[in-house]
Amino acid sequence: MLGWDREAGMPASGGDARARQSGLIAAMAHRELVRPDMGDVLVALEGATPPGSDAMRQVQLMRRRRDRAVRLPEDLVRAHSEATSRSVTAWIAARPADDYAAFAGPFGEVVARSRDAAVLLADGGDPYDALLDEYEPGARAADLEPVFAHLRTALAPILERRSAQGLHPLPAREWPQGPQLGLARAVASMVGFDADAGLIAPTAHPFTQTLGAGDVRFSIRHHIRDPLENVMITLHEAGHAMYEQGLPAEYEGTPLREAPSLGAHESQSRFWENHVGRTRAFWERCLPVVREHLGDAAADLTVPGVVRAANGVAPTFIRVDADEVTYHLHIALRFILETQLIRGSLDVADLPDAWDALMQDMVGVRPDRVSVGVMQDIHWPEGLFGYFPTYTLGSLYAAQLAEAADEALGGLDAAVADGRFGDVLAFMRDRIHRHGSRYPTAELMRRATGRELSADALLRHLAAPPTA
Repeated sequence: MLGWDREAGMPASGGDARARQSGLIAAMAHRELVRPDMGDVLVALEGATPPGSDAMRQVQLMRRRRDRAVRLPEDLVRAHSEATSRSVTAWIAARPADDYAAFAGPFGEVVARSRDAAVLLADGGDPYDALLDEYEPGARAADLEPVFAHLRTALAPILERRSAQGLHPLPAREWPQGPQLGLARAVASMVGFDADAGLIAPTAHPFTQTLGAGDVRFSIRHHIRDPLENVMITLHEAGHAMYEQGLPAEYEGTPLREAPSLGAHESQSRFWENHVGRTRAFWERCLPVVREHLGDAAADLTVPGVVRAANGVAPTFIRVDADEVTYHLHIALRFILETQLIRGSLDVADLPDAWDALMQDMVGVRPDRVSVGVMQDIHWPEGLFGYFPTYTLGSLYAAQLAEAADEALGGLDAAVADGRFGDVLAFMRDRIHRHGSRYPTAELMRRATGRELSADALLRHLAAPPTA
């Protein structure tokens, strides 16, 4: 609740007080988790719970959570939480002003406290792996490096071929911002988001937050020049939110009522954004909704024109605006830089120059200001180091899920064209959502798709974009 309000409603002057409040709550939660009698209870439960049962899985997940917590002193947990809250507040103010100097101090504290935690959690191993493990249990940087290297090589001919086709942007004009929140609500409702169990609000950076059973919230960002971005962001965040709404209610209050990893969560957002939202079938359904909310400004839009705009490929500065092909180069860039930050080979003061140089090398564009460069994302200010790789992992899972849905539904495009969004959501409810954290992500996806993880499905998808 403190985090949602900080970004969706809190006045800027409340930043310091909110940092102290957040730090207090984090410290209290940590204190409960590391109590000695908690360890005794888990030991007793491990000896009394049937192996392979859901109850044993709950015990194992709580054991993992506690084992990480006991390595971190309470004062560090509090300091990290306070630092991230101050950093986000500074980012919100400094990004529009392109003022990295004003942001660097608070952000430097986040990096320092994250390094401290990583060293303690790693217990002599790679500190970055310790942070990555928080979001994608069992993942290691050494395993991800060849994945990104393979994608960079395999994407090159696809990028060359698709970028040669040119961009087909929507007509240049200022699009009304006022109706865009209503548009987001309509699109989210169309694909299955339960508005009676959640809400949508505008923020500086879109995100999804679950405050409790029956209260799943997500945010969008208005765009005065491109309403298409509003729709794509809505689908992305609605994918997260519908996952949260579909987790097993019977396990409320337990670790099983969570996604097993951020990669699993991103599989849902990337599926709805890319495998549904960029198709002609979707826009046949969605364009009338856009016209209803944007009025005369959208009167001359056509389905072929929007589909071409949604599937254009060209290097861009902003990750959340990136096309499907170059998107993974943005993720690889962040993966490289954050491993250097956490391992101590890159200083916060040098980060903007390192970012700009790597962006030029990997994506082919060089930012002219930090708001479209190193300060564009909220996740580093939030201290989420190890988080970014899950976007690409989620995209790999999403592509495999799309092929499985295509087979199960008698054609994914056909289901969307018929407006059977409920059937598509039901597929995800059955294969992914209802299981919560019952299985580790690799096993969950293997059960859902019948395949081991690979890049093949994603590369097939990117090589054959939807036709207008």
